[in-house]
Amino acid sequence: MGFLDKLKQQATEVATTVAEKTQETAKMGQLQVQLRNLRNEERDALADFGRAAYTLHQEGALAERAGELAAAGAKIADVRRQIADKEAEIADVRGANGEDGAASDTVESSAEEVRADPPPQSPPSEG
Repeated sequence: MGFLDKLKQQATEVATTVAEKTQETAKMGQLQVQLRNLRNEERDALADFGRAAYTLHQEGALAERAGELAAAGAKIADVRRQIADKEAEIADVRGANGEDGAASDTVESSAEEVRADPPPQSPPSEG
């Protein structure tokens, strides 16, 4: 009965590992989507800033009215801070999961092989 108990325990461990890896993958996916959204927001803020600056330039008022661009510039700085924070969060999640750029552990690599009997031993060679 010891073999079946060991098999059951290892199956439970593998199932737990699969569930954990699935949750980690989902978390990483969510973070990547959030980062992509922030980068899109940054692109839009830069475009708005550029349009406002160009309008002032066309009016010949860029130097006198540069203060009008302060809010748009602050928005860009805020989004860039959020991007840096999100990138740090992603790096933390990768670090916590042991993903340092190398391939992460797979379920197969973390599961042990279950054997019913010990492997056969070769008879000692006489020589």
